[in-house]
Amino acid sequence: MLIGTAGGFAGPLDDLLQGIFGGRWDIIGGDLDQDVTRQAQQARWGFSMQRSDWPLLEGRTRPLKTKEWGDLTVMDPDAGKEPRGRGFLAAEKDWLRIDAGDALENPIVTLYAGDDPGVESGWVTVEEITVTSTTGFLALCDSGYEPLRKMNLATAGAGPYLIRVHASDRSVDGRKPRFLIQVIPGERTGAEPEPPCTTIEGSTGPLLVRTSFAHPDEWARLLQALEGGSDAYDSLAVIDNQAYAGFTADQIKARIGRHDEGRPDSRFVLIADERALASTELPLLAVNSLPDDSNEPFRIILAAAGSLIVNTELANTSFADWSHGTESDGVYREEHY
Repeated sequence: MLIGTAGGFAGPLDDLLQGIFGGRWDIIGGDLDQDVTRQAQQARWGFSMQRSDWPLLEGRTRPLKTKEWGDLTVMDPDAGKEPRGRGFLAAEKDWLRIDAGDALENPIVTLYAGDDPGVESGWVTVEEITVTSTTGFLALCDSGYEPLRKMNLATAGAGPYLIRVHASDRSVDGRKPRFLIQVIPGERTGAEPEPPCTTIEGSTGPLLVRTSFAHPDEWARLLQALEGGSDAYDSLAVIDNQAYAGFTADQIKARIGRHDEGRPDSRFVLIADERALASTELPLLAVNSLPDDSNEPFRIILAAAGSLIVNTELANTSFADWSHGTESDGVYREEHY
């Protein structure tokens, strides 16, 4: 309890503030004897009102460039309390804290949610811990509890989750710390299962969908190229989910979300299929999803795909312009912006 004096008033500071704010002190923090960090954060970005609209993460995202340096959290800001433990990972119910290390650089984070894909090679540190979600909601947040991606990682509802964190460059000067966070459902605790998802992902930009899982090293090389590439790939949503293994271009197109008027959320999709991942050039299959265009799919090497993304989003070129520029083997290789 805090005691203070002001203008002849002496007594608990909470009572003084209640008087000043006309009984509405609860709006900006409530009883000072309680932890107000979470309440202030909720008021700042309206988390409680918006989170019910956030889709479940399906598979793997592309590397996300965060906007500030500091520790990371996987949490429900409406529940739980901050972990007291120390170390790389520390957890309480509804809250995991990840120590981002000593590098004063903004972390780069890749997320995965779904069945256990196993430990990925090539990382300096890999640790895992169990976090219990009591609410069926977990989000990736920065050290200030701001969301880094508006997606729910608790794909199986309330219950335990194995969270495996891969990390590299956490304390290397001049290098951005890199993280791969896998959120894997454990045994359910009576929660109703989520309805099956009818669309790949609620994305308004281009998609990169993996349909071949026979070349894990080549897929890892592709993701590293995206991470170290230009900002041209920032709008690309990466879908890494074995549910789409062997899917054809038409099957992928059928899973793309649509607006009320029937227009697809994504104008085109890039498919990392067997042929793409078997080649060092990574010739992705580009598929137009607009219903009023009849352009045939074509292949484009990853190094040129950034040009395709930027110029079609800016309406500088059409999908047909690119399909007409392929070489004799049906692959587009020219790089330009």
